[in-house]
Amino acid sequence: ATGKIYQHFQFVFSFKFRDLNKIKDRVTLSELILYQYPYFRNILAEVWKNPEGLLFIFDGLDEFKGGIDFADSQRETETQHMCPDPERRCEVSDIVYSLIQHKLLPGCSV
Repeated sequence: ATGKIYQHFQFVFSFKFRDLNKIKDRVTLSELILYQYPYFRNILAEVWKNPEGLLFIFDGLDEFKGGIDFADSQRETETQHMCPDPERRCEVSDIVYSLIQHKLLPGCSV
């Protein structure tokens, strides 16, 4: 409560899967962040330079309609499911999966 728990993170981004369900088109991670945190518009390029200082919180995985199969071994090799860049348009499920698998912003925490 005094700021000690998350002190090694420079930025914490929180998303609810309930809200992410409303997104039907491909989107970039940057767009997801700017939709909820528009004041990051001028500094987001700098934020990406230090992924170790980023924490992404995704709440309500059980409510997510996009579905993420972490046991799907083919997902690792199918380029249409890879999202290696925060400026690349991807499905929301692929963005979340890529963050968790450290393919997108390696070093960040999820």
